[in-house]
Amino acid sequence: MRCLVLLRAIFGTYPLSDNVSQPESQPAEIPNQDGSGTRVDLRQLTVTAGTKVLLEDASITFPAGELILLLGWSGVGKSVLLRILAGLIEPAHAGIRYTGKIDFVSAKGTHRPESDSTHPVAVVFQDFALLDELSPLQNVQIALDHTRDQNQMSTGRAAGLLAELRVPTDRPTSVLSGGQQQRLAIARAIASEADVVFYDEPTSGLDHKTALQVAEFIRETQRSHRRTSILITHDYETLSRIADRIILLDHTQKKLVELPREEWGKLPEVLGPPPVMTNDLAKISLASQAGSVVRTAMEESGQFVESVVTLPWSLLPLWRSRKWGLRYTVYYLKLVAGPSACVYVAVAGMILGFVAQDFVFRYLPFRQFTEPLLTENLLHATGFSLYRFLVPILATILIAARSGAAVASDVGSKVYGNQLDAMKTIGIDPNRLLRTPVLYAFLIGTPFLAFLSYAVAAVAASFAFLMTHAELGIGFWDSHFHRELILPTGFLYKGSSWLIAKLLTCGLGIAIISWRCAVTPKLSGSEISHGVTRTILWATLFVLFVHFGYSLFEFKPQS
Repeated sequence: MRCLVLLRAIFGTYPLSDNVSQPESQPAEIPNQDGSGTRVDLRQLTVTAGTKVLLEDASITFPAGELILLLGWSGVGKSVLLRILAGLIEPAHAGIRYTGKIDFVSAKGTHRPESDSTHPVAVVFQDFALLDELSPLQNVQIALDHTRDQNQMSTGRAAGLLAELRVPTDRPTSVLSGGQQQRLAIARAIASEADVVFYDEPTSGLDHKTALQVAEFIRETQRSHRRTSILITHDYETLSRIADRIILLDHTQKKLVELPREEWGKLPEVLGPPPVMTNDLAKISLASQAGSVVRTAMEESGQFVESVVTLPWSLLPLWRSRKWGLRYTVYYLKLVAGPSACVYVAVAGMILGFVAQDFVFRYLPFRQFTEPLLTENLLHATGFSLYRFLVPILATILIAARSGAAVASDVGSKVYGNQLDAMKTIGIDPNRLLRTPVLYAFLIGTPFLAFLSYAVAAVAASFAFLMTHAELGIGFWDSHFHRELILPTGFLYKGSSWLIAKLLTCGLGIAIISWRCAVTPKLSGSEISHGVTRTILWATLFVLFVHFGYSLFEFKPQS
């Protein structure tokens, strides 16, 4: 299916006649005549995945402005090397470790540190890693807005790139065809102004004719937007015809070797037999980020405490683009406290208010004797208990279960789809652009939903009272239901400071737990579900302990 979609999307854009489909007979384009671009130097690079050595003291140079194939069999560590060069794996990593020197040298001879996010290395991921919540135009605009000269970028340039690469802008990103999504991913990489662009297995899973179309498209893009383009692939038959150079990841010698052009015609012999692999190294590189598949309770607690300690720093809106920070704050606020969440807690509040008010009168012992004496006191108690602890407890449990799960699912899907990694490669810090808005969304959404639930609960309680005491009227109910809550001065109810403190504590805790459970590596859809389940479990337990802890001080008997 993907082959057919890509063929329909790309075919006709760069048509290949029988003559053009044999570029091996044509001389290679003279690369980088103007000397622009960035050179990538690797010196004495050693890479290990677990106990397996992938590279040992390997040194190579990727020349500036050229289209280079990094060739090797599947499973020899090409994707691991890509993630290292793209800055997605730290040197002292738990599962993937590397030593050596990596330099990005511009045409002017200036060096860039690997951690310099203002000059990122862009990646066109195999699964494209597009942001489905954004339109095609916004997927490119977000990259433009996080470039070094973001203040000079405009929507017109984003639209121009999409028009040049034949990406439609009149439909959601999620419904684009495979070929359109691939071109959109390339447009985003180009928009980031990265001097080095990696293509991760761009022809994987495609039939031969469609792969030729993709190869031609990449070559045309390289001609129009000169970059240092590195294609990570094992498809030498298709992509060697567009390459300026071929560098082999030799799994037998554990070296990176540039192949002379005269050997390109005998690549099968040069590659040798495929290695016998017992593990998928791409999965090792992702799983190792978790440190362990099974995390102990102590590790979980340590991460939570670390998040709490760094919370003041995390709350600062230190966004490179304020526009996108506010946009994602609104996005997560809708996810946390949108219409469905409002209906959810409102219905719960309605049921709780009606049942609580009806219960105290319906099951009152010796009702015919005690009710005339206790009616006012029962209304006092019902109003106080609903406002101070019954509705807050129920509302925060529901928020933890519903909104916490929604955020964990959204962020977990972004982890699984490499979208967080894609953000990093275009100069975005997901901890800032996503985590800070998640914190804001729960800080705003939790009190809002809890007060909404109480308002509905109070209305439902009034109906329940009038069903059995219509002769007393709504005025009688209102004056006594809120008697223990109304203060002589001010507009807030008694105990509102305690209530707000509880709600904000619960909101922050749910936000931290949902984020921590979501950002652990996800290798399958079931692991996203596992993260959602863990979020619901730990977040609901957290809010229960918060209410219990506050009750020890809030309702402490006065001596």
